[in-house]
Amino acid sequence: MLIFSQKADENLASVVKAVDEIQKSNEKLGTVVVGVGGVAAADFEKLQETHKLTTPLTIAVAADGPKAYKLNKEAAVTVLVYKSGGKIAKNFAFKDTKDAAAKAKDIAEAAADALK
Repeated sequence: MLIFSQKADENLASVVKAVDEIQKSNEKLGTVVVGVGGVAAADFEKLQETHKLTTPLTIAVAADGPKAYKLNKEAAVTVLVYKSGGKIAKNFAFKDTKDAAAKAKDIAEAAADALK
């Protein structure tokens, strides 16, 4: 699972925590949170320290994320859930992190389903 975010806030932490719960019981999930659009490493370090997240947080080399993913610049959070082999099973795009946090349970369920 890849989670691209333009913000590092409490709402993003809620999403990552929901995914962490799935990750803890299934190492095959392989989730990474990628900061794009101006998210700084210090923002993710603070989030990591505050919430003790187990999912890796990293910053994209390209400010808009990898070009191959064609991320929507209007989406504050984009989640790509993929199955083994790289086929996208589900994708989510949210205008802001608050909307993403409201769907954290759905995102975690999609991750669990992709592992089946």
